[in-house]
Amino acid sequence: MTPNPGCKLADEAGTPEAHDMVKSLVMAELARIVAEGDATMAALESGALELRLSTGEVFHLGEATVTRVA
Repeated sequence: MTPNPGCKLADEAGTPEAHDMVKSLVMAELARIVAEGDATMAALESGALELRLSTGEVFHLGEATVTRVA
């Protein structure tokens, strides 16, 4: 992915708006991967999301953390 010269995320990295934008971009990309059939995502009782990639990796996505489980 080529950096966008008009993107100011690096300048605004500490702002809540930048954090929300980055989180939205990551979640959109994960949704695309799931839609293409390369992963599944399920809600856990804890409120986290479990992402299972077709390659075998498993991640738990929390509000502000990502934990690799397997």
